[in-house]
Amino acid sequence: MLNKKEVSVMHCVYNACKRNNDGCIVSDAFVLQSIPEKFKLDETKLDAILKQLEYDGYFECTKSERKGETVNVITLKPKGKAFKRELIQRRRELVNNFFWRMVFAAVGAVVGFAVSLLLRGLG
Repeated sequence: MLNKKEVSVMHCVYNACKRNNDGCIVSDAFVLQSIPEKFKLDETKLDAILKQLEYDGYFECTKSERKGETVNVITLKPKGKAFKRELIQRRRELVNNFFWRMVFAAVGAVVGFAVSLLLRGLG
């Protein structure tokens, strides 16, 4: 399961790759600019996150030089292509889990109320 920083970086990479037939060339500056301000990543943390995502099988990433700046040549793997679907499934699981917890909490409250009424009536 990815953490929030990894999800934001993967979201940026996924969008860039989907615009260019499942592959793209992006600079670190582009990725840092595209992620939300609340994560405040620097280039070393970004490189670490890109390596982690690569090890997890989301994409293949190669560092290269273009016009004096370092760029990432990224090609999505099947797991990376299914990233959006994975997010949707995770959200669906969270909603489903929350719903069932609320149902069981309500049932527990009703049973507790019934037991307390029953014990009050017997005593």
